[in-house]
Amino acid sequence: MRDSKKQNNPYANIQWEKAAALFTKQPKIKRGHRAHLRVRDLLAILMKVGDAGLTLIFESRKQGVAFLHPGIDVDWRLRQMLRQMEKRRFVRVVENRDASTTVIVTKRGMVRALTYQLESMTISHPQTWDKKWRVVIFDIPVKFNRVRDIFRMRLRQLGLYGLQESVYISPYPCFDEVEFLRELYGVSFTVRYLLVEKVEEDAFFKQYFHLA
Repeated sequence: MRDSKKQNNPYANIQWEKAAALFTKQPKIKRGHRAHLRVRDLLAILMKVGDAGLTLIFESRKQGVAFLHPGIDVDWRLRQMLRQMEKRRFVRVVENRDASTTVIVTKRGMVRALTYQLESMTISHPQTWDKKWRVVIFDIPVKFNRVRDIFRMRLRQLGLYGLQESVYISPYPCFDEVEFLRELYGVSFTVRYLLVEKVEEDAFFKQYFHLA
């Protein structure tokens, strides 16, 4: 039973070394009169620093310190957010003897951070179509049905159209993204990426993807 649950867990075989590539860029944070970190921003920062965690120093009577992220106020809102994240088991918060606070991301937090990053993944749309189709086919075993469903969802999220349940198509280059996903979920052996010059009766697909 335990093995069955592990097979159906889409995060059981996640290649975290591969996932780390998603967190190399600085989080995009909206600027305004007062800018504040979101949960996804803090999780992304924690993923970058790794097991060492992030050490904060809260100063009384001040709105915050700038070393956490340029332009971000570390104030009571951050304290409140950390309490909420700790309650949801996204982070582990350690109060140090020197009055500093160390925040360490948990495995549950890593999964949440990865989910946030994957939801924002996109593929580029060149201005001029090269007249070729990208076809992704896969045969993920039934025992990995949750992994298969998540992989299928990610392909749709990237904008690929489902020809069949295990066949997806796009006119735009997406090899890097598909390769990343198949390696991330540990299903490289079941996924193939095809570059096709002709698709029969492709008028519908041209209309679907708004191609000239």
